[in-house]
Amino acid sequence: MLKKYGFYIFLITIYLFVLGKDTFIGLFKAKETNNFCTYNNLDYKLEYEDLSELLNIKIDNYNLIYSKIIIRDIYDFYNKVTINKGLNDNIKKGNIVINSLGLIGVIDKVYKNYSEVKLITNKDINISVKINNSYGILYSKDNKLYVNNIKLDNEIKVGDIVSTSGLTDIPGNIKIGTVTKVNRDSLELEYILDINTYNNFNNIKYVGVIV
Repeated sequence: MLKKYGFYIFLITIYLFVLGKDTFIGLFKAKETNNFCTYNNLDYKLEYEDLSELLNIKIDNYNLIYSKIIIRDIYDFYNKVTINKGLNDNIKKGNIVINSLGLIGVIDKVYKNYSEVKLITNKDINISVKINNSYGILYSKDNKLYVNNIKLDNEIKVGDIVSTSGLTDIPGNIKIGTVTKVNRDSLELEYILDINTYNNFNNIKYVGVIV
């Protein structure tokens, strides 16, 4: 008799589960969809804010051509990106690429409808920069940024702002980052400065090309 009742209880349990499973699955899917929509909306919001800040940038005596990064090779992640503007948009080799936070890189190769940008984290890049009243050279090693060629008689401290110098074809006063560590070279002749950029190079979508 107990086995018989146990069997009935088992059948009722299975029946209730079958009736309710669609409800449970529906609730789970609804929660999953809501989470997806939340993340998606947040992503769009961040993109909109990024693009809006970029559109507000004004640089005296220069035009800014807005563009989007369309290719970023995982094997060249910190070396270069490809943007969707090229010769047809008056882009030229050597043009500077920025976003709302500062310097991104330099146009390296130009094609009809797209261009390759050499990022400032590329080991082959050297840029004249200014820190306070001192001038030095920004370079990259192991995807990290440094400044050298500044003599020790110049006053440099952690937190000082690094920007383009304006001594070359690159427009001046474009922000790059800040000094995070002040070192001296082995001969005690000049500073070697660790630099932290304002940009997060893991997450760049929209840029402006200065022409």
